[in-house]
Amino acid sequence: MPSELYDAARVDGAGPLREFFAVTLPGLRGQVAVVVTLTVLGAIRVFDIVWLTTRGGPGTSTITPTIVLYQRAFANPDVGAAAAIGVVLAIVSLIVALVVVRLSEDDK
Repeated sequence: MPSELYDAARVDGAGPLREFFAVTLPGLRGQVAVVVTLTVLGAIRVFDIVWLTTRGGPGTSTITPTIVLYQRAFANPDVGAAAAIGVVLAIVSLIVALVVVRLSEDDK
């Protein structure tokens, strides 16, 4: 961030919190959008850690959509349901990415 922006905010009477929300956060909008997109999509698609540690248990407390997809495709061969879950996951991931990109665009 250019230091002139912070100087102008201080001249206008902004404190540290106001500087953060008025100068720093808008300046990091693109980076925040990338981080939010990758984090949300990673949370939607998590499989390996959950499968290796708990296999969705105890009970169904750590079941994720990707574990259901895996179980439907390989444990109980219901390939049609697994394909439907995969398509829904892809659509949800696309919608999340589009929403984050739309919210992160500059209003210029």
